[in-house]
Amino acid sequence: MSKRYLEPVEVEQEDGRPRAFRWREATYAVLAVLGHWREDARPDVRGDGLAVPQRDLWRVEARRGGPARGVYELVHEAGAWRLGRIWD
Repeated sequence: MSKRYLEPVEVEQEDGRPRAFRWREATYAVLAVLGHWREDARPDVRGDGLAVPQRDLWRVEARRGGPARGVYELVHEAGAWRLGRIWD
């Protein structure tokens, strides 16, 4: 099960890959990249004026300090990063 957040995060990168991120005043170290994919931009197809921009999604395993680990989805879109979701 996952929960959506869509909140801004600060991401540190190394060779174009996330290596750490800061969310809600806490820093999370990325332990592993579990997946990376790109969603291409799509024009407004519904006629409501909402086009979908290109975005990169990263599914990572990360931890904040202690031994507990979690799976997080980081989204990079239009030059900004956000936390997309967290898996239980």
